[in-house]
Amino acid sequence: MQNRSKTICFLSISFLFALSFRLYSAYYYPVLNSDNAVTVLMIHYFDLPNDLYFWGQDRMGSLIPLLAQIPNKLLNASPLIAESLIHYLILLAGFISFAYFIKSYFLKFVFAVIWFFPPFRLIDVTQFAFGIHYSLIAISCLLYEILLKKKIRDDKFLNHLILILIVLTLIASIWVSDMAIVSVSLFLIIHLYILFQKKELRLSLFTRLEFFYFIFGLIFCILFIQFAKSSSSSRLNYVNFSSFQEIIINLKIFFGSVLKIFLFQANEPFTSVYSYLSILLFYSLYRIIKLHNLKLEKNWIFIFFVVDALILFCLILSSKWTFLNGVPRRYFTCSYISISFSTILLLDLVLLNNKLKALILFTVLIGGAGTIFNIKFVWPKTLRPRADISREFEKLGEIGIISEYWNSYIISCVNPSTLKATPHDSTWAVRNYNIVDEVFKQENIYLIKDMWLANFPDTVREFGRTLVKEGDSTYVGECNICKYNLIR
Repeated sequence: MQNRSKTICFLSISFLFALSFRLYSAYYYPVLNSDNAVTVLMIHYFDLPNDLYFWGQDRMGSLIPLLAQIPNKLLNASPLIAESLIHYLILLAGFISFAYFIKSYFLKFVFAVIWFFPPFRLIDVTQFAFGIHYSLIAISCLLYEILLKKKIRDDKFLNHLILILIVLTLIASIWVSDMAIVSVSLFLIIHLYILFQKKELRLSLFTRLEFFYFIFGLIFCILFIQFAKSSSSSRLNYVNFSSFQEIIINLKIFFGSVLKIFLFQANEPFTSVYSYLSILLFYSLYRIIKLHNLKLEKNWIFIFFVVDALILFCLILSSKWTFLNGVPRRYFTCSYISISFSTILLLDLVLLNNKLKALILFTVLIGGAGTIFNIKFVWPKTLRPRADISREFEKLGEIGIISEYWNSYIISCVNPSTLKATPHDSTWAVRNYNIVDEVFKQENIYLIKDMWLANFPDTVREFGRTLVKEGDSTYVGECNICKYNLIR
């Protein structure tokens, strides 16, 4: 019976993974945009040490572009395919690491839905640094759990190997996302907490192998992150706190957004239903905890993710950066992951009846289905991969494109060898000026007026060059374009 459940669980999760890849990986994602495309282009143009961070930023470390060099350069996969494969392999490794701590096969499947099919407002789990950040943290937690086993600790080679992997994975998580500093710091505190529980927290701690790896890791992390940020073209401060008034504004924006969801005013009906079901689920969970008098103080993985969720939630709402960016919903993706996993761990401690199982499954499926519904029927009202639309530009041959940011890199990422694109020079969003030079080297140059120009002027001055209109405009890849000649 157990083998049958295991097989069904494996096949079901494999199906979810494949379906998520088909819908949300860069190669297929209908809502792919120029922010996604920059990561794809970095694979094609990858240059160390200049590209250690997302172009034009000193955050979002380039782990995916680095690892994607393997399928791109060695296996000749396109940058778009290489990004999709590496991104989803990291997400898969993260899920497997999370699932290791879940005993119930049913709840493993539920977490797979949470992880690979998040609600529409939290879809960035599959898109940007948040999912990668927590994948690396989950991998570190798995390695640490293995390290706690006496058999492993008695094997010196495995002991060293696992400690090295933990250190490198934690450093990589900080490189990928500055917010991981909270998770990594908490990870170290949890280790001290476990030593305290085992009554091993004494002066001899400073002679333990872990202490020397901590010192080495701390020094290496500081040196590497400082070097990576010094190679970036932009240096910003993300750690300033908002004033009291600004925090109040952050809270108003956040709870105003939450209220719109509960009042079905957010144009996301599935998310609204999901929110009500989540409240019902948490209430049921509260009653279960009270009834069973669950002892959670020895469950280090549960404590870790609960505290992580609370700290990050508070830091985000009190951050100056959050205030300046208008309290983006994507910032709360971290808390979504931690709270969801903590909830699964709690549910895993009790015997679930069929009614509660139905509620859990229906809740997460509603959340996941809502994302597909919104993409299909609200915006962009199609499941057609955005990359397919951009490929329509390939019929124009080797071309250069100048446009508004959101119509630039998204076009060139499907074939960066022949399609060279850049945002226009009056925007903040020119990510790589080397590409600007490549655009002007192309024999045929096109301008896209959407979201930028009211019409196609006879003469345009861009990046110190003069372009003269040639012929009439046309419509390609859902864009209004017109050919221009460069006056040399």
